Amino acid sequence: MYLTFSKEIKDIPFIESIIGDKLIYYSKTLSSSQIKGVIGWGLKKSAQRAIKFAGKNNIPYLSIEDGFVCSYGLRVKGYPPLSMVIDPIGIYYDATKPSLLENFLNERKFDKNSLIESEKIFKIVLDNNISKFNYQPNADASMFKGKRAKRVLVIDQTYNDLSVVLGLANKESFSNMLKTALEENPDADIYVKIHPDVICGKKRGYLSEIVEEKDNIYLMKQDVNPLSLLRYFDKVYTVSSQMGFEALLLGKPVICFGMPFYAGWGLTEDKLECPRRRQKLSLIEMFYAGYIKYCIYINPKNGKRGNILDVINFIMRQKEINQVIGAFDYYCIDFHLARKKFIKPYLKTEKNNVFFISSSSLKNFTLPQRAAF
Repeated sequence: MYLTFSKEIKDIPFIESIIGDKLIYYSKTLSSSQIKGVIGWGLKKSAQRAIKFAGKNNIPYLSIEDGFVCSYGLRVKGYPPLSMVIDPIGIYYDATKPSLLENFLNERKFDKNSLIESEKIFKIVLDNNISKFNYQPNADASMFKGKRAKRVLVIDQTYNDLSVVLGLANKESFSNMLKTALEENPDADIYVKIHPDVICGKKRGYLSEIVEEKDNIYLMKQDVNPLSLLRYFDKVYTVSSQMGFEALLLGKPVICFGMPFYAGWGLTEDKLECPRRRQKLSLIEMFYAGYIKYCIYINPKNGKRGNILDVINFIMRQKEINQVIGAFDYYCIDFHLARKKFIKPYLKTEKNNVFFISSSSLKNFTLPQRAAF
């Protein structure tokens, strides 16, 4: 069995199917001889207690993180992960040392049939704009204020995010990235994509605080599906964002000012080097390694281990259902408290609202156009 110091990890639905064994929460009465490994959230501050315990007791520490195709909605809004990464060596966003993913890529042991199947899944991902989270609407041409034929995207990230710090980057990396994008593309409109957590005020960004809209520079604050947005751009500049890899999937030129997991393999133009990364890879090899080999998927129908298609099909179905249900605001009449909690998850989407009202208030009630009872 495995041990965790995180109640959040312990409470993840189907977590024992993901790790393939029993998971227990730390107790002082527990004997370390019973533990196969200690699980924590990557290299975050919240994982330090788990890392220290593992080191002190000579037990393996395993980093756990959300997978690259994680869920329909945001985790912070209660959507459980349908894919996760478990890494006993490092973690994919830490370029300072090896990870399970990096080692697999360096070994380059790719089965021909697996790569053929990956090409089919690759197409499904692109055709359906499947991203890490999948609740956002698609981008459209009306979002772009610029008039130039060429568009360049510069991706901001949250301040001191581990993917930046451990991606061998810092504050100057972002300012250098923006400066380079402007110098290299004088004939293009430059769009700076602000991170959703910065837009809603939860976190700071790097570029959001220094960029002002002027001339050919525009801020993009809309929370839209990443793949649908990237389709509108000719070139993408990033430090270490996963959007950079999604841009690669679409065949876009990607310039990296940090060292994300997909840099250093001959697929990107890199401003930094990682001597450990020795192979030159194809895009399908990188996709297979990251999305299929590295991630563990849950079949949402039975809570057991599944595969990426189980999750993609579930997300696509969620999109269809939410498109229909989200077209209406719902007014639920005389619902008991317990039933309110039961019914709301079935009716609430990112596009609508659910209201609970009493029958006594219906006399003076005017039915809104989007309403449904």
